Amino acid sequence: MKRCELYLFRHAQTQWNLERRFQGHQDSPLSEFGIEQSKKMGNVLEAINPDVLITSTLKRTKETARIAMEEWGQIREIVEMDALKEAYFGPWEGITIEQVKQTYPNAFHQHKTNPHLFQLEGIEGYEQIQKRATDALKQIAIDYPSKRVAVVTHGLLLLCVLAAIREIPLQLAREKIEIPDNTQYVRIDWLVED
Repeated sequence: MKRCELYLFRHAQTQWNLERRFQGHQDSPLSEFGIEQSKKMGNVLEAINPDVLITSTLKRTKETARIAMEEWGQIREIVEMDALKEAYFGPWEGITIEQVKQTYPNAFHQHKTNPHLFQLEGIEGYEQIQKRATDALKQIAIDYPSKRVAVVTHGLLLLCVLAAIREIPLQLAREKIEIPDNTQYVRIDWLVED
């Protein structure tokens, strides 16, 4: 068995994070604080010394990684993976959490309290997110055995991944797992066959 060291980062703070808007597949620029977070992440990358950086295809993850790597002063390959995108929130994207609560009260309540049962046309379910994300991480481990890989991705995707890895049922994920703050990371060792 070979071990792939995965460092799973959440992207830096964006303007929509500040405004408490659902982002999903939409993008908003990094906030000034997010740019500073990305620069500080450069110090973390220096300590980790990853062989490769992998981001989602969304700009906020790519910008976080680019700024962090510039601050670190090293050049590493940056690979983009579509499967590492944030959940697709369809009609919720771009609107505030308060607006979603008012417009979709039952669906929002389900999203927060019964994530395993959450379904709304045009919005990706937690089980779909979890499968997509764990398949992507498995592929990264296969592609980069015995390597140290920094992955810059998204909050809800990380929640679903951590639930799978920690064997926590999705219905308890929001209760038992704290989504990492912007630019925080979780380390995972993923074992792959030789």
